[in-house]
Amino acid sequence: MNLSRLALSLGQSATLKLNELANNLKAEGKPVIHLGGGEPEEKIPGGAFSESKKLLDGGFVRYTPTSGTAPLKKEIAAYTEAHYGVKPGPKNIVVASGAKQAIYNFLVSVVDPGDEVIFPAPYWVSYPEMVRLAYGTPVVVRPRPGELLCSAEDIECHLTSRTKAILLNSPNNPSGQVYPESFIREMVEICEGRNIYLLMDDIYNRLVFDGLKAPSAFTFSKKPLHDSNIVSINGVSKTFSMTGYRIGWSVANEAVTQAMVKVQAQVSSCPSALSQAAAAGALREGDAFVEGLKKSLEKKRDVMVAELAKLKKVKLHKPQGTFYSFPDFSAYDKDSTKLSNLLLDKAMVVTVPGVEFGLEGHLRLSYCGSEKDIVEGVSRIRKTLD
Repeated sequence: MNLSRLALSLGQSATLKLNELANNLKAEGKPVIHLGGGEPEEKIPGGAFSESKKLLDGGFVRYTPTSGTAPLKKEIAAYTEAHYGVKPGPKNIVVASGAKQAIYNFLVSVVDPGDEVIFPAPYWVSYPEMVRLAYGTPVVVRPRPGELLCSAEDIECHLTSRTKAILLNSPNNPSGQVYPESFIREMVEICEGRNIYLLMDDIYNRLVFDGLKAPSAFTFSKKPLHDSNIVSINGVSKTFSMTGYRIGWSVANEAVTQAMVKVQAQVSSCPSALSQAAAAGALREGDAFVEGLKKSLEKKRDVMVAELAKLKKVKLHKPQGTFYSFPDFSAYDKDSTKLSNLLLDKAMVVTVPGVEFGLEGHLRLSYCGSEKDIVEGVSRIRKTLD
């Protein structure tokens, strides 16, 4: 049986593969600790539960408009105004089956074969493959040795006549680092000056610690939303602990939004009505849930940092947000895949190799699970390596 060259060229998602591996090992009764995951352990917000139940009790769950239901768009508009300083209209919003589909919708809508999409390393594992799915060329910009954030100059020197978009994720998966205001401001100026799209993957933008705030790109724009180069992607998976509901959304100018609606209509028709009702309920509930989750994750972050400090040769930039850390283990082994396999085999701890995120020598360790698993997992790593 023949497969397409595109399908054959795509790599498997490392994070999803390791999630499956961890679940299989647990099902076999193995004492595995999963420090590679990306799901908060908190239950969903009460508003999400009640709206889901209300729709199910009614007995009718049907198709919705391709771009999303009016009630959910209303909540997204209010949420965006509160946290981004810009209020989108219904024609600026597309609700998708997860933030990943929203990013895909955008890339297919604007990228022509050979166009370049720039993003800094470390990056989320799916970015390169998603750009290739749109027949674009991924261009990775790596930070200077020992750093986890690129400068605006680092990115600007990679711009060419084929550059169609710059893609940023802040706070960053896997590093947990937050790009400062000065960097975001420069990125907005560069993109508006060169007529390049700035795609902001804001899926973790509320999960920041130590009194920090992830800057909104819209704050620095000189253009109104209807003429903006900025496209913001967000969702309820991380901030509201609703990974299984698969609801994300985009905020963009009307022309890009309408193109994304056409793409989505041909790919998935519309997001789940049940999931959209739940997402509207979560957003309507307000900030209480998010603040509680953030407080819990900040405490777990501190536990992870303290435990990693006990390893003799690990270097760590303290995470400023998300629920990931990205310590440098290169003093033990520069081959992160080899090291990750060793820790799974000898310590029964699942980690994600840094090479999958574009930076070798690192491992991504998640702290969204229980504090007990964080302490025990890092302890096993320490016993194996030290």
